[in-house]
Amino acid sequence: MTDKPHFYCIAHAPFAWRMPDFMTMVGSGDYVPETGLAMSQLLSPEEAARNRYLGEYLALFEIRRRLIAEQAQGFVGFCHYRRFALTHPIGELQGFNYHAHPDLLAQVLPEHFYGDGQTPIVPISVTFGGTIVQQYQAGCNARDLLMFFGDAIDCGVISDLDAANFLSNPSFITAPTVAYIPVQWFVEIVRDLELVMSRYFRHHYVHRPGYADRSMAFCCERLQAFLLSRYIAAWGADKVIARPLVLLNPAYPRPTTP
Repeated sequence: MTDKPHFYCIAHAPFAWRMPDFMTMVGSGDYVPETGLAMSQLLSPEEAARNRYLGEYLALFEIRRRLIAEQAQGFVGFCHYRRFALTHPIGELQGFNYHAHPDLLAQVLPEHFYGDGQTPIVPISVTFGGTIVQQYQAGCNARDLLMFFGDAIDCGVISDLDAANFLSNPSFITAPTVAYIPVQWFVEIVRDLELVMSRYFRHHYVHRPGYADRSMAFCCERLQAFLLSRYIAAWGADKVIARPLVLLNPAYPRPTTP
């Protein structure tokens, strides 16, 4: 791959390690990276502050608009400052993620982020002990997820059967925002997410204390997992690269020098 890829790294605060030069940094909330984009400069202060309950989705909504304006083609990649989908994971596999000290990031080659530039790279689907609704209720309020998927039905994004089958299933793609996928997939998926989110916010959003106030982001993640899996199935599941995600953790042991 010779041309610089469309690849965005979203961060909400400064961090100590260096990201690859081909990535465009995107600062969410009030974080302004040294280079790249800052939501606080692209949007009004009130709009930029919506990341407190939308998480990285506020930045994804803006990136979608930019890609459309640029008439972008091909593939687009996304990562968070400490979460990556790599063709060759680093660190140690614990549960369904790899965990690594940030020093290991220097060993990752650019092509490990985007492969051959023509093959989707996505997180694996993870199977939990109960259904998706039960898994959600374990940490949040199932009412929010059910209302959100109801709004997705009313918006025409999914069918009743889609919702019933997905929410009663124990598996889904965790952190689907971290991937390298066709621009068309991203533009269409995020269009649908913003449509559903807007309806949910107008009619069904309930303020929750603390971290639970990000219910819309959590619900968007589940809906995005379903929408992404639908594109993967149409592309051919055997023709994508699916890997456990890599999480950087400064508290994790540093790599030893031979």
